Amino acid sequence: MRIGELARATGTTTRALRYYEEHGLLHPERSSNGYRSYPPDAVRVVRNIRLLLAAGLTTEDLLLLDTCLRDEVIGGHRCQDPSAKPAVFEQRLAVIQRRIDDLTAVREQLRARLDELRAPDTAPRRAQTTERPRELLSGAA
Repeated sequence: MRIGELARATGTTTRALRYYEEHGLLHPERSSNGYRSYPPDAVRVVRNIRLLLAAGLTTEDLLLLDTCLRDEVIGGHRCQDPSAKPAVFEQRLAVIQRRIDDLTAVREQLRARLDELRAPDTAPRRAQTTERPRELLSGAA
């Protein structure tokens, strides 16, 4: 499979695929004319890369999990590679949990502010006058 085909099959760009290759996450073969050729499992690998990057892992993290990228991350079997690093996932889960905690705090602050804005105004209001600005009375704009 060539790079454009892989990009279409995975919903990504050729630029992203080249980036993954530059960072050692994809390993295409090269034909005599220099074209990249990807094996059939590259679709699963790219989907896993995108999923794990979106979950907060870094390309450096994924290098530690390289052989597991060929396995199904969701709905598949567990990675049986003994070199896979559970600590990578534990560290990233901690980072994600901190983000969730921070976002939860922001959400609560926004809700409190919104409740304040929706509550009936308890501050004394200025008396409204029926006076109109002179420009309006004189017809001048």
